[in-house]
Amino acid sequence: MSSINRCSIVLPQFPEYTVLISLFEDVSNAHKLRLKVAQLPFAIIDARAICSKEQLLSAIYRALVEVSYNKQRTKSLHSECLLCLSPSSNIGEAFKNFGLKDDCKTVIVVQILGPNDQDVVKRLDEEICGREVEFLDQTLERHCDEEFIRKVCGCER
Repeated sequence: MSSINRCSIVLPQFPEYTVLISLFEDVSNAHKLRLKVAQLPFAIIDARAICSKEQLLSAIYRALVEVSYNKQRTKSLHSECLLCLSPSSNIGEAFKNFGLKDDCKTVIVVQILGPNDQDVVKRLDEEICGREVEFLDQTLERHCDEEFIRKVCGCER
């Protein structure tokens, strides 16, 4: 797997962190990943629940703010990202709506790396069985489930 398609971001307010975002299509091992998701050093998000880069980056930023002010409500920075995607403060609901599901074929992987976390990048390449594609709004639009997002966010027609 190549990391050419990975989006790498350093937020000016958090220069000690590098955020890597990868988008995978045709994922064949979602069930296996879901069984060990709590032990993985990254967040795996169902791409059907994400409609834009801005939506995801807002959640990442909010998670970093929560951690920096000791307001973290979950066990890890990566799970905090999932919670920050949710309109609810219920952690279980956030994982159910935005987390990895057995039938996921397209996933977004978020890695928030500190200065000593480069081995985590290698681990990602070993864990995800799928085709990495560029993290773009156009790609996200192809995979997002607008009806599901409206339901989760309480915006049903």
